[in-house]
Amino acid sequence: WYPTVQTYSFRRTIAFWGAVMCCEGCLLFLWIDLLTMYAIGTPEMLYELTKVPNFVGGLFFMAGIYLSWFELINMDTEKLNANKLHYFWVSIESVTDLGIDKASYVGALTYLLGAVLYTISQVSDFWELTPGVHSVLIDWPLIVGGLMFFLGGVCELKINKVFESA
Repeated sequence: WYPTVQTYSFRRTIAFWGAVMCCEGCLLFLWIDLLTMYAIGTPEMLYELTKVPNFVGGLFFMAGIYLSWFELINMDTEKLNANKLHYFWVSIESVTDLGIDKASYVGALTYLLGAVLYTISQVSDFWELTPGVHSVLIDWPLIVGGLMFFLGGVCELKINKVFESA
């Protein structure tokens, strides 16, 4: 079952760029808090200094999470060596047949869906919306996306056997 050089390089590269993208996104999210804490910029600049980095950080973060999903759904070495990549979906059975826990699949998918919901909220935040539309396009995607991130974290706890006694 040993991976070929191509397979090893693919997985290592995807994992590296996924981590880099998530770190870049987090740094941009941190920028907003630092701006607010130290009152940098004028009120007129607040829009450009907060909403744009928030959106770009969200895109970086979503790209990093997508790369971890992409890596997971392409764990089949034979298909990978044949350049038969999956880009969006693969059945859970094809992942579990490789010996990967269902919690990995579910956790990665919930992280991805949470990131998509956060991005919907970040894009919608560029416009002034009525309270009802604001609730649907900004508030609820943040609430449900946060719940998805929480569920993804619970899946990681299960994968790492935190709930099992020694």
